[in-house]
Order: sequence, then structure tokens, then C-alpha cells
Amino acid sequence: MNPPRRRRTTPPPQPVAAGIVLAGGTGSRLGAGINKAFLPLGGRAIAGWSLATMGAVEGIGPLVFVVRPEDRAHAEFVVDRGMRQRVEVIAGGATRQESELLALRHLADRIDAGVVSTVLIHDAARPLVSRGLVASVLHAALEHGGAVPGIPARDLAALDGDGLLAGGAADRGRLLRVQTPQGFDAPTILDAYEAAARDDFVGTDTASCAEQFTDLEVTWVRGEATNFKITYAQDLLLAQDVVASRRLAPRIW
Repeated sequence: MNPPRRRRTTPPPQPVAAGIVLAGGTGSRLGAGINKAFLPLGGRAIAGWSLATMGAVEGIGPLVFVVRPEDRAHAEFVVDRGMRQRVEVIAGGATRQESELLALRHLADRIDAGVVSTVLIHDAARPLVSRGLVASVLHAALEHGGAVPGIPARDLAALDGDGLLAGGAADRGRLLRVQTPQGFDAPTILDAYEAAARDDFVGTDTASCAEQFTDLEVTWVRGEATNFKITYAQDLLLAQDVVASRRLAPRIW
């Protein structure tokens, strides 16, 4: 009698991080006729920079590209020219927080299965984030459960009740100019956003939602001056100068 055949078991995949890139802006303050995430910068779309950078960081697997429903064709074009197999394009909501929630729900099955352990949420309007900063946020989030990049605010002044200088500096040692990507333990931040939706809570960013609905002790890593947000026309000009100074070869995504 032949012995029973052993079934081969495939080991579960190692947990990975997922990158979420939000591109829900309209470009109105920039004076553009289209979503600013799809304007050209150094030979590629603004959003293409963030997708490419996050996709190049070891430990990040799926990339979720969140766009307005009317921008889906633009988004598919950006993805088709580059990371088609890595990027999952989904429609966002009416607000940033709703878009984040929809992205987390899109990943929910993989989060629940333990395939995605960490999420990094980034603004497409910050195209010049470096791989080093993304990796630093990821490492800190894995170690502490939550992490944000920031730059100490040393150029702030206190105002009195009439909006005049109060004669003293603000408590600059305790203030940060917070940037993205912001990284968090995936199951915890998913639960936090579901709780926020039930309570109609709207935060200013991912960290504010984490502060309200989790016990995570969110740490910070030093951000980068070049990781600024493109909001106005002069920001785009500055970004073009930064790209030119880095002598990056043009590449269209």
C-alpha cells in the first residue's frame, strides 16, 4: 500500500507595506485647467514622481493611486506608461479623509489576511520626496506603529488677540511642519478610519485620525525641505528648479 501523498504547503507571503498616493486636487489655486497631479514636471506627470519613488523602496508592495472619478483616464495613462503591474487605480471620495478610507477599504482583505502590515499615505502634490525619506518613515512605522516626517518650525512668531506680534516667539521647540508620507500599522489605522466614519470625525491628516482613535505613540523622522507641497504656480516653478538642479534625465510615465 502506497503511503499517503503529502500535500505541499506554500508558506504565507511575508507582510509588506502598501503605498497610497492621493491625487484628489483640482489645481484651481495653481491656475491649471486640470488636476495638478497630472501636470508635467521634468518630463513626467507630477503624480508619476511619487508613484515611482514609493515603488522603488524595498518593502513596499502594492501601490494604490486614489483619484477623482473624472480623472481616471488621466491616471490610467500615467500608470500605463510606467508601473502598470504595481499600481491599482481607484476612485476617491469628496474629501481627503473619505479618499483615505476608500483606499484602506480597498486594501482591507489584504490587511485582514496579514499580507499588508503597514500603509504609507502620501500626497501626490509632494512629488520630490526621496526614497530615503520614504524608507525612514516605513522603518519608523514598523518599529513604533506610526510615523510622520516633519521639519522643526523655527520661523514662527506669537500673535496677540488683535493679530499683532506679541513680542515673543512661539514655543518653537514643540512645533513641526508635518509632511507626508505618513506611515501606520495597517489594521490599526483601518479600524481608526472606520471609527472616524461612524463618528463623522474629519481630521486634518492621517496622524490626526490616528491620534483621535488609536493608542499609537506616533513618532517623527526629519523631513526634507524639497518635500514641499505644490499648491501655487510658484511652487511648481520651484519644483522645476529642483528637478533641473538634480540633472535628472527626463522620463515620461
